[in-house]
Amino acid sequence: MDLRGFAAVFLFLMGLSCVLATPVTFEKDGAEAVAVRECVPFDYNWRFRYGHAPDGGPGPGNADFTDISGQECTNVDHNPNRYARGDCETACAYNPDCMVWQSGALSGNCLHGGADAVCSSSKHGQQDGGQRKTAQPMKTDYKFAAKSFNAIDWKIVNTPHDFVVTGDFVSMPWDYHHAFLPRNVSWYRKEFHLPSDWKGSHITVYFEGVFHVAQIWVNGQYVQMHTCGYTGFTVRLDNVTGILYGNDSTNVIAVRVDATFGSGHWYEGGGIYRRTHLIHTSPAHFVHDGVFVSPELDPLEKTVRVTAEIDIIGSGHPLVTVIATLVDMSGESVASNESYNVTLAEGFPQTVTVLLSGAHVKVWSIQSPHMYSVMMVLKDVSHGTIFDTLHISAGFRQTEWKVDTNFKLNGDSIKFRGFSHHNSFAGVGVAIPDRIHLFRAQASRAVGGSFWRMSHNPYLPALYDFLDVLGIISWDENRDYGMEYVGAMHDMVKRDRGHPSIVVWSYCNEVECTQYNKQTGLSFRAAAKALDPNRAVGANGGTDGLDVQGISHGSNASFINFHKSNPDMPLVLSECCSCQTQRMNRIETTTCMHDQNSPGLLPYVAGSLGVWTLFDYYGESHEWPSVTSSFGNFDLAGFPKPHVYWYVLNWMVMIDSLDKGRPPLPVPDVTRILDLPNLIYHSVAVLSSGAEVELSVNGKVLGRQPTHGSGEPVLFNLGGECVFAVNVSGVYCTGLKRVTEVNVTTPTECKAICCQDNDCSVWQFSVWKGTPFCSTGNVDPTTECVKPNKIRVGGARSGHPKSGIHDLKAVSYDSHGHMTSSHTLHGAKDAAAIVLSLDVPSQSTGTGSALALDGHDAALVRASVVDESGALATYSTANITFRVLSGPARLIGVGNGDDNCHQNAKSDHVPAYGGLARGIFQVTTDCVSENRDYVLQIDAEHDGQTKVYPPGNCTEVTAIRVQGSSPGLQSGSLIIPVSSSANDLPLNTAIKSVFPENYTYLRDFDG
Repeated sequence: MDLRGFAAVFLFLMGLSCVLATPVTFEKDGAEAVAVRECVPFDYNWRFRYGHAPDGGPGPGNADFTDISGQECTNVDHNPNRYARGDCETACAYNPDCMVWQSGALSGNCLHGGADAVCSSSKHGQQDGGQRKTAQPMKTDYKFAAKSFNAIDWKIVNTPHDFVVTGDFVSMPWDYHHAFLPRNVSWYRKEFHLPSDWKGSHITVYFEGVFHVAQIWVNGQYVQMHTCGYTGFTVRLDNVTGILYGNDSTNVIAVRVDATFGSGHWYEGGGIYRRTHLIHTSPAHFVHDGVFVSPELDPLEKTVRVTAEIDIIGSGHPLVTVIATLVDMSGESVASNESYNVTLAEGFPQTVTVLLSGAHVKVWSIQSPHMYSVMMVLKDVSHGTIFDTLHISAGFRQTEWKVDTNFKLNGDSIKFRGFSHHNSFAGVGVAIPDRIHLFRAQASRAVGGSFWRMSHNPYLPALYDFLDVLGIISWDENRDYGMEYVGAMHDMVKRDRGHPSIVVWSYCNEVECTQYNKQTGLSFRAAAKALDPNRAVGANGGTDGLDVQGISHGSNASFINFHKSNPDMPLVLSECCSCQTQRMNRIETTTCMHDQNSPGLLPYVAGSLGVWTLFDYYGESHEWPSVTSSFGNFDLAGFPKPHVYWYVLNWMVMIDSLDKGRPPLPVPDVTRILDLPNLIYHSVAVLSSGAEVELSVNGKVLGRQPTHGSGEPVLFNLGGECVFAVNVSGVYCTGLKRVTEVNVTTPTECKAICCQDNDCSVWQFSVWKGTPFCSTGNVDPTTECVKPNKIRVGGARSGHPKSGIHDLKAVSYDSHGHMTSSHTLHGAKDAAAIVLSLDVPSQSTGTGSALALDGHDAALVRASVVDESGALATYSTANITFRVLSGPARLIGVGNGDDNCHQNAKSDHVPAYGGLARGIFQVTTDCVSENRDYVLQIDAEHDGQTKVYPPGNCTEVTAIRVQGSSPGLQSGSLIIPVSSSANDLPLNTAIKSVFPENYTYLRDFDG
């Protein structure tokens, strides 16, 4: 076996988006055989039609339900995550075993039943519902699916593609979960050729993800349906009747995507929103997701276990063996072995095992995430022919869950510190480019987050690769929970089980965990353990069959009580801290962060792994006009909110740099003012990592205070008297929160607490049955303080906050009096110009220095509105237009992080929010992707959004120049560097950025 040259391509192989091997030469008796596997980009030149076909609408076209609203039914079960009536009905219609659906208008519950469901009239029935006697076949004869249909008028798009985010926001009171963006059915079609020499081979299209229900036709023939929007699937082409080969013969694949209903209470998008690949192998081949290199390394045996599922199409019965070679990142072979011989026959896939010595393996950890590659070879024993090859990235570690030591990684006890996430971003919805995922992963590390919770569903494959190479532990979570969804759990585990970063398989989230009987949990456990017997299973809620119990938003008392009742069950704070704030509408959240993270510090709790959330996301806004969440520590456009620095301070600065659970980044200096000028009532809060911090107001030093190393804000009193001129005594004010952090016994003490908080405009005090209550908040007293309540006294502020404050500056000092860092905020400024800066790719965010010309890579450009002196005009809402001046790029989205912004995500302009706006630019040239020469041969159309160059013929390696402009302001421009080297692909960039010494995004952020 010749491994020469492997080291030179190792980074490149790690950067590929589907698992494959470049042709590797093997020698036997002087003869050579070359592996034939090709993984071809299949993302370009899809024809797209927004909206359903004229001869069809939403749903499967067979929903002949009789109305049974008001009836009560027995023998029905919960169907999770169908929050609207239409979602519940449509989900039932797609399931041929579902005969009855019921939806509670008030409860939001969805119930499904089979043929044994019994429904009858009831005086107490409050549910909408429908019933059918039989499930009619789904409609498959759509006009748009026919091979002969002419889609020349349809728009050409690339995948990944989210068609829901292309719509306009519409006020729909019942749909705040999904960002007030209309959901619908849409269609994709792609014309393609298959090379003549592929005839007789095994050929599939691999879809990494389509949301929500995908129906597939090939040459007009209905092939299959996939109903889970979060797991990938393959479509086999070589066995389709009428499939054609040769450059003169055109095939058509049509995809109908029904995104009219979802499975989540957040924005889920719609469309072919992840990558697509055309995969060609010889008849004998490794099964998709069938190779498992177990990351669990036995500390005594130190054996690497590799299992491989192999299959064959056609009439051959070859005797084969599987060779596995473990290779380190320098290209050196560490270990090699082969399996026993087996005979292949069509329809009878085989699974073989190869054991490799792990004696010289370096373990994977948070601080040293060592990775390897396993080169897999499927060989004909009789003739020495190589049938198939794969390169699988791998890492090895030892994990252990115990109550007394919590979680151990390679023998070291670790306390988790991490975040939950949802999969959407400004401008692109759920079709997030890989480099933006890298930006998000590096942001997690920069604030001390070494744990990534996949909430509440499996993510795209590339993200797990980033977490592997960056040393971020993860919790992989299944979406739908119930007996009919065990297959989705199986698919998630089978796809992701090779990743060393994953330490828990999660069944479910919160309420759906409690809706099923014991058998459901045991079935999910069996599905996971059959594929991966060594990894722990858990859930963010109560269910059966768990190794690790996650508790969501639990208090210290809830953990204490659970531990008393279940002393042998490992515990983790799997979700907490839904603390809401924005960059401009700043709400004090550090108290929330401190208090709600505290259960993770209990000695028998493994930590806090799922702070809600690292980034804002579309949806779950609760009411119009807000269209995004406000839970994130970064906003939807990737700009940090002020309170994220609490995590930098508490999870990075105050954690020992040798702590095995801390990301291996330098200790930062933190100085951050939490309050905006012009929006201050009485005091200013400052976070500081120094021994002391000094505040200046309008250039005059107000004072210097010790921080006491507490990790909490230091308050500077600006003087003057707090005035609560509006009397809210004798009424009840809704929307206030009871103060529990300190003991408040008098109205004066309650007023003083509100006085010190710039986010507090109303306070109320009362005594009920001898217990004093102090409640504070920021509400409108004219609308929220109206209900009579005789025992309450209180006041509300009137007028505007303190005026005349136009500059705030905080300076931190160490224990020797030396300045360590500073932060300045400016008040209202007159806008004069637009300044553009590059956040991604950038060394300052750990995302590299150039975009790879791979047809997909994307840049994040920041537009800042500044005054004549160059200071940020924080309150500017100037409408900023982005455009490409030159180079291989297009604008694919805009945003600003404002949760109330209703600008279309695909517009070329967006108002500034906090003086900032975001433009997202994507490359339009592919001269990097592996096997792109096949794209030129296979794609029947080449006039789309991306120009593909054959190897060695990339003529557009020219930088991209973009502009940001606004009427009356001086325009700004920016150069985005590009690269035609595979070493600059996002994953290879991540490998080179494990220890990003120059990560300065948070330190230097102005906003």
